[in-house]
Amino acid sequence: MRLFSVTHVSLSKKNCEIMEYNDIYRIATLIVKSIKKDLSEEEYRELDNWRNGSERNRQLYQKYQHAEFFRERSLLDESDSSERIRKGVRMAIAKKKRRALWIKTVSYAACLVLCLSVGAFLFFQSDYYKGQSHGDIAFIKAGDSKAILSLFDGSEYCLDSQISLALVDGDYAIKDKNGTYIFDKKETKNKKGENKLFVPRNGKYEITLCDGTKVWVNSDSELYYPSAFASDQRIVKARGEMYFEVSHHHNWPFIIETDYGRVEVKGTSFNLRSYREEKKLVTTLVQGKVLVSSHETEDMIELHPGETAVVTDNQEIDVVTANVQEAISWKDDMFVFRSSTLEQIMEEAARWYDIRIVWVSEERRHTLFSGELPRSKDFIDFVRMIELTEKVSFSVKGRTVYID
Repeated sequence: MRLFSVTHVSLSKKNCEIMEYNDIYRIATLIVKSIKKDLSEEEYRELDNWRNGSERNRQLYQKYQHAEFFRERSLLDESDSSERIRKGVRMAIAKKKRRALWIKTVSYAACLVLCLSVGAFLFFQSDYYKGQSHGDIAFIKAGDSKAILSLFDGSEYCLDSQISLALVDGDYAIKDKNGTYIFDKKETKNKKGENKLFVPRNGKYEITLCDGTKVWVNSDSELYYPSAFASDQRIVKARGEMYFEVSHHHNWPFIIETDYGRVEVKGTSFNLRSYREEKKLVTTLVQGKVLVSSHETEDMIELHPGETAVVTDNQEIDVVTANVQEAISWKDDMFVFRSSTLEQIMEEAARWYDIRIVWVSEERRHTLFSGELPRSKDFIDFVRMIELTEKVSFSVKGRTVYID
């Protein structure tokens, strides 16, 4: 779990906040390698320069040279030592940076970064937070594997960790956890039609199509796909967010149709996002090549790895440099935010935790955050990370979250 930071940033100063965050993580990594005696000569010089930069740095360095410090605070165990040490060090360094930034308010202007300290990390395990009331927040759990499969013959199946969709000899079958077939491919062997996979809020699902293409489907998303692809092209329809690893087949293009445009590929990995309420198609290419077009033009924009194409509601296409890690983090079961507004963050949370957001304070929508958190964490952990900035407070009634 990586720390959240909050800042009020003017656009011209945005990079300053990201640099501070990355510096903290870099120094934490070097201290971990120092403890493990795994520093290169160049890394040793880098760490030495930081250590000699101030008396505070020297004190921190001495404190974290002993792994016992982390064991005493439950920050270290034998199975996950490196990452847990990094967490503790990052938070302590952030505490030091936080003080320095407040002193330099005038020079840093709107580029203040408020990071969590070691005390904030230990705060999670203290009795203080247990006394804080958030109403029904304890009942809001993280999402898990679930989907509703509607077959072309009208039958429906609820899929989860106990009942799964399997690809057997190029055809689909549904099996329970014991391997018993609930729906056998033989029942529709010579029939063709369109199937629909719907992943509700609070869910995710992974499916392998009959051509070998793998699709990860995020919350509140729909994938329409045929029981068998045509011989000249492979066409699916998508709403919501999905990550594709398209199986490469020469002269057999793979096409994804959405409400705002289409994506054509041959064999590649990319993230596609097309929620109706967002009124755009966002395609982020990880590797390979894709062609993106709007519905109103036949012109196709070719994307290269590390680029994002945005097809807007007015059918214009913009290509920008992508933050790939942030774009595909959900597929790896992580929340990753980089200078994201609280409104953007809570849109993600609303789908994953199946909650409704009410903004008591409209200005909170625009507060910028950076941070990381496993999606396996329940909503109470999500809220704790943000509330520790002391800039936002939450109250919960049922599945409605009020933000002030």
